[in-house]
Amino acid sequence: MKRALTLTKKLTFILVAFFISMLLIVFALLFRLRGEYEESVYTINGENTSNILSKADSVFSSALLLSDMIVTEDFFQSNLSAMKDESDEDILEGIEGDILARLSTFQDSYTFLSDISLVTANGSIIHFGEGVGLSSQAIEEASALARSEEGASLWIGSDDGSIYLIRVIRRLEFLSLDELAVLFLRIDTKSLVASLRSTSQNFGTNLLLSYGDRLLYSEFSEIPDDDAVAFSVDSVPCFIYRGTLPESGFSYIAAVPRASLYNGMVESVVEAFAFLLLILILFLLFLHHIVKRMISRINALKDKMDAFESGQSFSDIEALPGTDEIAGLNERFDSMAKRYKEVVEDNYNRQIMLKDSAIRMLTQQINPHFLYNVLDSIYWLSQKYDADDIAAMSYSLASLFRAAVSSEDLVTLRKELELLKSFLDIQRSRFPDQISYKVDADDALMNVLLPKFSLQPLVENAVKHSIEEHGGSTEIEVKCSRCDNGVLFEVSNTGSQFPSDLQEKLRKGTVSSSSERIGLQNIDERLHLLFGDGSGLGFRNENGRAIVSFYVPWREDADSDSGR
Repeated sequence: MKRALTLTKKLTFILVAFFISMLLIVFALLFRLRGEYEESVYTINGENTSNILSKADSVFSSALLLSDMIVTEDFFQSNLSAMKDESDEDILEGIEGDILARLSTFQDSYTFLSDISLVTANGSIIHFGEGVGLSSQAIEEASALARSEEGASLWIGSDDGSIYLIRVIRRLEFLSLDELAVLFLRIDTKSLVASLRSTSQNFGTNLLLSYGDRLLYSEFSEIPDDDAVAFSVDSVPCFIYRGTLPESGFSYIAAVPRASLYNGMVESVVEAFAFLLLILILFLLFLHHIVKRMISRINALKDKMDAFESGQSFSDIEALPGTDEIAGLNERFDSMAKRYKEVVEDNYNRQIMLKDSAIRMLTQQINPHFLYNVLDSIYWLSQKYDADDIAAMSYSLASLFRAAVSSEDLVTLRKELELLKSFLDIQRSRFPDQISYKVDADDALMNVLLPKFSLQPLVENAVKHSIEEHGGSTEIEVKCSRCDNGVLFEVSNTGSQFPSDLQEKLRKGTVSSSSERIGLQNIDERLHLLFGDGSGLGFRNENGRAIVSFYVPWREDADSDSGR
């Protein structure tokens, strides 16, 4: 028969296969990149160029937003209107000062904005910064072009490398729309491009910006053809990239030297491959060590399971140290093994308790049968001689014995309360005017099943300690209430208190009183046997009352109804 591979051999095979696969993948990638590298570099660098120029686009779009604000702001509207309508030179000088102060607040907030100028309707120029930088004739021509745009922004370039945004400011009051001034925003494009180049060495050697058919900025001595992707700039082979800036709408052409994209590429690939190979080898060695240690710990856990399976004492098995997942499995196994031992011992004890309970029940059934027949005879004799008290007591006692000899383990709450009434009728005959009794239970609970004789011993315990021992009177209340998926029963009484250690004594079976042992301990054991370790009696003293309680899962008698 073919022998199965061990886990160690399987993992070793996986590691070797992984190493070989990684080498093959690297070689395949290098071979493929050899043919596709140039196209990939072109595409990637084009995206890089677009991303870098997006910073310039934000400068131009900020200038557009600033022009919108200046054109519509109430400050400029009111002051420029006053300048147009006012003839007093002193007043005009004050207005110009206010406008200049306002313009000064903008320039520091807008990078590469070298000058903000307003050419007013009366011919004066208010500016903050380096100045308009255009001749009087150029200003007139630019203003005329701006007027033709009917309020829209106009972009023009200049020989000094600046790009201007020009816009006519018109009076908005009463929609008169008469001209108040022409706005000139001067952007230092050379400084802007130099800043972009400082962020990336591959940004390009030449850049051209245009808006529609108007050239705004150019570093080309000769403009490439529209479909050219390669072009020589001053005898340097370059890649050509074209695009449009999304916010300002400028078109651009950028040239990037091809050599700058290839420099050191071969050396980098060789170094990267050697480094990757070294990392793979180190990783395999480290992984081999981890796998070896993991296998040894798995084998140790297997030996531990084998020892437990062979019947070796659990306390003699060596613990497995560590904090990893295998140690977690070890802890789960330890917990399972201990629980298994507890379950075996618990089942063994339960079997013994059930056996003893069955024997005790058979023994207890002998006398009740005989006593029931005797009490029945006493009842008929009492009826014959009109001894009603004796008849009532014998009838109640006979009812109790009739229930005791029945084979039912569980009875309805209605039957249990009838048994309890029979017991209290007997006790009231013994202690007239000393017992008051109250039941608090909805009719919907009357068909709920509970262990037979589970309430009567609790009431008997209340009578014993409050009346028989102290000679006083007692108020007894039986309360039944729906709780979660079951019913909570509480029996409370006045005139006595539970000892603080009763719960512990009941669990240990060390209750001294024989009546309590037969009553309370019997109920507690039956609850545990029928409903598990979570069941049992609970004791507390509250507001001068001794309260004992227990919980029974919801179960109804299918053969009973609310009318029975």
